[in-house]
Amino acid sequence: MIDLNNHFAGSLDKKHDISIIGDGSSSGGVYGKVKVVGDSSFNDNLFCDQFKCTGTSVIYGSLESTDIKITGTLTLKERSAVGSDEQEDNHASNLYAKAEHMKVVGELHVSGDCQVENMKLNGRFTITGMLSAESMTLKIMGPSEVKEMGGSIISVKNSRGKLLEGLFTGNKSILKADLIEGDEIELENTEAEVVRGDKIKIGPGCRIGTVEYRSSLQIHPQSEVLVQSNRSLD
Repeated sequence: MIDLNNHFAGSLDKKHDISIIGDGSSSGGVYGKVKVVGDSSFNDNLFCDQFKCTGTSVIYGSLESTDIKITGTLTLKERSAVGSDEQEDNHASNLYAKAEHMKVVGELHVSGDCQVENMKLNGRFTITGMLSAESMTLKIMGPSEVKEMGGSIISVKNSRGKLLEGLFTGNKSILKADLIEGDEIELENTEAEVVRGDKIKIGPGCRIGTVEYRSSLQIHPQSEVLVQSNRSLD
């Protein structure tokens, strides 16, 4: 069952809501509240006040919302020709996800950038571009990857939640990144080429190429940091 109000176009003073229950699709557009329970697809950019999904949502475009809540899987990607999915997944695009608040329990996959004021994730994610947030708390369960991460407060830890137990069995819960940069950074189970910040705590299970810090640096004995640089001495 699907309830669509696609007839309004650009009426910013009167945004319609949309609900998809079961399997359904929409052409995208501008809405008030978007609610998905089941499997959904949106065939263009989606702009809304609130996006809530319990199930699976695929958006062939960008997503911009004040509040995003996902219990399941959200994927943002370009529509491509049949047979080119693998190439598409490794291809950075101009797509983006943007929100003030984002909470994900499950999976997030963005072929582009993700810009959030406050982000909480319990599960796994892949972002081909940059993840930026004023505050991000990432509890990783399953292989995750991002090109760059930037923010004021960054916390990456190994998820111990029972809700996702068994979902990613056999896959290492490791976050891989080229660059992680922030003011206060705390990492677990992270592989990164460069970590740069003010106060940095490297917890267990990390392999870091270079750490550049200003105020403080802590390194767990079960982690490896090849190069340490105190930038306050520059």
